[in-house]
Amino acid sequence: MNKKLKILFISSWYPHKLKPMNGIFVKRHAAANTIDCHVSAIFICSADSNSIEESIEDGIHTIRGYYTSPNLKIFPFYQTGKLIRYFSLWKKALLLYKTKHGKPDLVNSNIVYPVSIIATGLKFFWKVPYIITEHWTGYFPEDGRYNGFAKKIIAKIAVAHAEAVVTVSHKLSSRMNELGLKNNYFVIPNVVDPEVFKLKAEAKEDSFNFTHISSLDNAQKNITGIIRAFKKFQIAYPLSILTIIGDIDTREFREETKNLLNDARGINLLRSKEGTELAKFLQKADAFLLFSNYENLPVVMLESFMCGIPVIATRVGDIPEYINTKNGMLVDSNNEEQLLQAMKEIYSHRANYNPIEIRNMVLNKVSPIAISRQFTDIYRRVLKNKF
Repeated sequence: MNKKLKILFISSWYPHKLKPMNGIFVKRHAAANTIDCHVSAIFICSADSNSIEESIEDGIHTIRGYYTSPNLKIFPFYQTGKLIRYFSLWKKALLLYKTKHGKPDLVNSNIVYPVSIIATGLKFFWKVPYIITEHWTGYFPEDGRYNGFAKKIIAKIAVAHAEAVVTVSHKLSSRMNELGLKNNYFVIPNVVDPEVFKLKAEAKEDSFNFTHISSLDNAQKNITGIIRAFKKFQIAYPLSILTIIGDIDTREFREETKNLLNDARGINLLRSKEGTELAKFLQKADAFLLFSNYENLPVVMLESFMCGIPVIATRVGDIPEYINTKNGMLVDSNNEEQLLQAMKEIYSHRANYNPIEIRNMVLNKVSPIAISRQFTDIYRRVLKNKF
C-alpha cells in the first residue's frame, strides 16, 4: 500500500481573518486532498498586525502569516517595503513548516500570481517539485487582468518550471496555452461536499424561487440583466421570488442596481453565505440563475446540481459541458429575452426536473473523494516522472 504523500498547498488566495471567503475553493481542494494525503497550507497577506498563526482546519495544518504595510507611502519605497515583508514572512512560515514536517513530497501552488515565485524558489532550494492549480479568470480577454510585464514574466517562468498545471475548466487550459503558457494540463473541477449540499426541500406549488449567488460583479455576472428579466417574469407570475446572495453592500452593486430595485417586488437581497448556511438557501430554490458574460466552471452551479436544483446559465466557459435538458437550460450571454423565456419554460415544466437525477449527474465528478483521487493520481505521476 502506498504511503500518504506530504503535500504543501501554497496560495495567492486563501480564507483569512479579513476575508473569510477569499479563495474558499482552494481550501476545499486542500481539504479534499486530506482523504489520501497529509496536507498543510501556507498563506501570507498584509493586515493590521504582524503575526504568524497556526491551526488545524478540516484536517489541514494551516499556517497564516500577516504583515503590516510600510508607513512610507512613496513609490517605489512602499512597494519595495511590502515585498521585503512578504518574502520575510514566507521564510519564517516555511521554516515553521519544515521544523514540524520536514520537506514536503510536492508543492501544490494555487493561482500563479504571485505565490508561484515561492514554488519556483522551493524547487530550486529544497529540490521539491511543484504543480500549479489555476482558477483565475484574468486570462480571458473579457476579464483583461492578465497584463503587465511582471505578471506575464512570473506566469511564464512558473508554468514552464511546474511539473503539471491543473485548471478547473477546459476553457482555461486552452486559454493559457493560447497565451504561450505551455505545460501538461489537466482539468479537475471545484469540489462540492454532498454531506453539506443535500437535496432540496419539496417545491411549493403556489410560488417559485429563482436564486442567484455570486460576488455580484456586474461586468462578469450581469446582475442587472437578471433583475430586468425577473421583473418582466414577475408581471406574469406575481408570486415568484428572486433571491440574490452576495456582496450586496458594495458601492458598485448599490449604484448599478439602485434604479432597478426602486420599483421591484419579490426580490430578496442577502449578504454572502457559506457552507451549511448557503446550502439551506439553495435547498429552498426552485431554479438557479447564472447570466454570466464569462466563466470557468462556477462552483455554485455544481452546488445547485448537488442540491437537485435545475440551472439556467449562459453558454460560456465549461458550463455547456454540464447542462442538458434534464438539469437545466442554456442561453446566450447578454440575451435577456432568452433568459426570460428560459425562466418561463422551467417554471412551466418544473415537474420534469428530477432532483435525485440532477444530483447524481455530478455526484461522482465533484465529491471530495472524486477530487482527491484525481489530484493524488497527478501527484504520484509527477513523483514517478510519468509525464
